[in-house]
Amino acid sequence: MSTFLYRKRSAVEATLLTIVMMCVHERTEVSFDDCEVFITVAQDERCRITVKLSIQYGAPVMAVCCELQRQIAEEIAAMTPYVAETVNIVVKRLVMP
Repeated sequence: MSTFLYRKRSAVEATLLTIVMMCVHERTEVSFDDCEVFITVAQDERCRITVKLSIQYGAPVMAVCCELQRQIAEEIAAMTPYVAETVNIVVKRLVMP
């Protein structure tokens, strides 16, 4: 039996999560089903994003991660008043295409 704590997301967290998932979903090299997003929101309209994901074997891992970091930070800045202080991409594993 597994237990977990459920905390209701704020509107800000839900919005940021939606933006992050839209960016991840656009990447064909990423396994969308195996993605975790962690968001920390500060009072001064700053946030920290951590995305844990799996990438298809053979994809240029560093290029995909760098592009995803850039895209997430830009989309958050364009769509919200928040600034992404950090966007951390953690590759959990490589998966076969």
